[in-house]
Amino acid sequence: MKTLNETKTAGCIQYQLFETPIQKEGSLRYAARAVVKPMNLRQIARQMVREGSKYAEHEILGVAEQMIDVIIDRLRHGASVNFGSMMRFRPSIKGGFESATEPFDAQKHQLKVAVSAGPWLRNALDGVAVEPVVAVTFPQIIDVEVGEAEDANVVQLFGRHLYRKDLGKGSQWLIRSEKKSTELRPLAQKRNGREVMFVLDGRIYPPGTTVIFVLRVKEGKAWQEYASEAVTL
Repeated sequence: MKTLNETKTAGCIQYQLFETPIQKEGSLRYAARAVVKPMNLRQIARQMVREGSKYAEHEILGVAEQMIDVIIDRLRHGASVNFGSMMRFRPSIKGGFESATEPFDAQKHQLKVAVSAGPWLRNALDGVAVEPVVAVTFPQIIDVEVGEAEDANVVQLFGRHLYRKDLGKGSQWLIRSEKKSTELRPLAQKRNGREVMFVLDGRIYPPGTTVIFVLRVKEGKAWQEYASEAVTL
């Protein structure tokens, strides 16, 4: 399996422009913000498996979690940890001292972890295309993560503009399988609109069932639907 560093895959990063209060020569200036898609450790492991890793997803996750534990342990004992050519971690103390004998005071000083990019990371975006996009103002489901609980599945949806205060009046969540479409009520939803959580009864949606999550939003007199990719529980 080739690494990203070996293949140097072509990529494209989108950005949005926002007005800033700073003016130059009487005209508004704009700041750019890269449009990013959240990715967690489990998704990284799944991509490694898709690309031909000889290790299973749970093995990759197990090793990664052990590495994180060791890095944290070494940092807590004052080590500087080089993570290959990717990055370097080290303990750092913030805050000024008034004399050479002044002791560390947690009220004035802070003990932090400093992270610096290594050569691989510093050059990771070389040759990547860049293109402007219009800011997303409509609901968007970017990722779905399924976790197991007793006789149930805990499903987390990640995206943008997913929070709905008056759910059921101007919007509703649906779950669709091959046989039916059923309304869902979120167990929890973040007010920033980036995450919604559901619990699915394992007797109704057993392992192996493929489903799609849909957010229906009423816009004027018409309903618009925003769906996730198909997910197998």
